[in-house]
Amino acid sequence: MSKVVTAQEIATLVKGELKGNADISICGINSLIDASEGHVSFLGNKKYKSQVEQSKASVFIVGRDFDSPLREGKGYIFCDRPELAFSHAIMIFAPEPVKFKPGVHPAAVVHETALVSESAYIGPCAVIDANAVIGKNTVINAGCYIGESSKVGDDCLIYANVSVRERCIIGNKVIIHSGTTVGSDGYGFVPGPQGIIKLPQVGIVQIDDDVEIGANCAIDRARFGKTWLKHGVKLDNLVHVAHNVTVGEFSLLIGQCGIAGSTEIGRGVIIAAQAGINGHIKIGDGSKVAGTSGVVKSLSPGSEVVGTPAETPREFMERLSMPKKVKRLSAKINELEQAIEALKLKIN
Repeated sequence: MSKVVTAQEIATLVKGELKGNADISICGINSLIDASEGHVSFLGNKKYKSQVEQSKASVFIVGRDFDSPLREGKGYIFCDRPELAFSHAIMIFAPEPVKFKPGVHPAAVVHETALVSESAYIGPCAVIDANAVIGKNTVINAGCYIGESSKVGDDCLIYANVSVRERCIIGNKVIIHSGTTVGSDGYGFVPGPQGIIKLPQVGIVQIDDDVEIGANCAIDRARFGKTWLKHGVKLDNLVHVAHNVTVGEFSLLIGQCGIAGSTEIGRGVIIAAQAGINGHIKIGDGSKVAGTSGVVKSLSPGSEVVGTPAETPREFMERLSMPKKVKRLSAKINELEQAIEALKLKIN
């Protein structure tokens, strides 16, 4: 049976101020466009304010600066951060999360020297290699590989078909989505007289607490030392982090971006989709790199760059507008030349 709550109950949960009908029954959540009667929705960006006026939703979670007329019969929950509040509302109607009973599935392979907590879950066809350690309440889903002497901390959730190669270290409360590889060899080759020579990649990957890594990412092991994702880092799907890279606390790396070897990403950096970061440079704390940008040199803290090669938004717009300016100036020069010729004829 679907869950039904009142508008007032939602307002109380999200710590918002309700205006309008407090007794509206809510049975689900949806976007402003797709919502029907009995749904709660939210306005996260004021440019979509017109959708609130047209939406069929019964209750709206909005910012405290929302100033449109309130529709009769509807409920409006005013709060400081509508998107975050809506996330809390979603959980009222979300299905129960999948629960994993502690233990090792009969189809899993656990080496006799591995240490697996009694409260951990090891799924079917997972392999836990020699001397690996799996912490308390950690879930290793089907088809995962945890390499020799690797350590996975407490309360981790490793989805199906993740590979963590030898000697890598995973902290506590880490989430890794399907298809990701942690500890693949770094890309190290040198041309030689008899062909291309592979350089040994003997370092590790260290992932600190509360990191989340999306699906199909590649986190390369260091050539020596470690590739390091620090506390609270979040990676989207299809992100590549090369050997010996350090990513600072609470940084965000978004889909299909790539970080070349030995680069240092500061704290709280945002690297948007498909951006490329050159190797052996530093990206200062709090910097923002726009999507598809190519960063070829170090950035000072707080930088905001766009384009290839990456530059400030002001520089980018100036360069983008330069051809139009040249065209206008060229036309003006032609006009002046014609005026000069006309004056010469008049004088003569």
